Amino acid sequence: MNLNLFKTYVRVVETQNLSRTASEFGLSQPAVTKQIQTLEDIYGVLLLERSGRRLKTTEAGEALYNCAREIIKAVEKTDNIMEEVIESRKGFITLGASTIPGEYILPVLVKEFKDSNPTIRISMDIGDTERIFNKVAERELDLGVVGAWYNNRKVEGFQWVEDQLVIAVPDQHWTAVRDSVHISELSSEKWVFRQKGSGTRKIAEELITVSGLRMEEINIYMEVGSTEAVLATVEAGMGISIVSEWAVKRLDPHRRINSVTIADEGARRYFYIIYPHQKKRRRSVMQFMEFLQNIQGNN
Repeated sequence: MNLNLFKTYVRVVETQNLSRTASEFGLSQPAVTKQIQTLEDIYGVLLLERSGRRLKTTEAGEALYNCAREIIKAVEKTDNIMEEVIESRKGFITLGASTIPGEYILPVLVKEFKDSNPTIRISMDIGDTERIFNKVAERELDLGVVGAWYNNRKVEGFQWVEDQLVIAVPDQHWTAVRDSVHISELSSEKWVFRQKGSGTRKIAEELITVSGLRMEEINIYMEVGSTEAVLATVEAGMGISIVSEWAVKRLDPHRRINSVTIADEGARRYFYIIYPHQKKRRRSVMQFMEFLQNIQGNN
């Protein structure tokens, strides 16, 4: 027996309307009618009859409705139980992350999670924030961790851990002896930026604009594809940059780079946990999401 026949029939009984059911299921009205007729042919009885503009169940139709609901519930319960059994033995998670969380935060956390859940396989895709957002929206990834929020109706999420942005400068730069600096003081500097699409780039542009400068006035000496490339370029004396404190904290102390606190408001941001807008997720995905939420609560 085709379970879809029962699902269609149950919904027709509940809506009392063929066209509405067809719309909800993405079918044509004749296709829905055909499914009802198929059930009537199988059981050899009339299941529905017209009452004005609405459909009513016959005695046989009401009996089939109650049985069909129980069958659907039983199948869904079976699917859920089997999914839990399979997931408990060998689950998998496709994770996406922008550069800072992907390279500096998540590796330690993934290890901690894997220590407690050794059978769950995790693959991590690292890219800029915009790319990870798009892949989550298209359900190519189960979860993403990114450095900026984009409005996308296909994506849901929540604020996770906080990040402090700082100015990265060569160790002989005039600001290296300062505790903090206003961005407006750096208007004549050469700047190194992440390429567009990066969460850090998005926030950096917002900070510069709020400081009273215009992006058109900034001397963007170079754009590069990763945070490590930004730091290497700064260390080579090619400019200064706005970077995450997470990246600076992990630097080898022998590297010729200093970080300076940004005195302007808005230098703090959040990383976000994002996931596709959908009703159901695999058990392993929910476990990892809950694990990350607990990390959030401890920060």
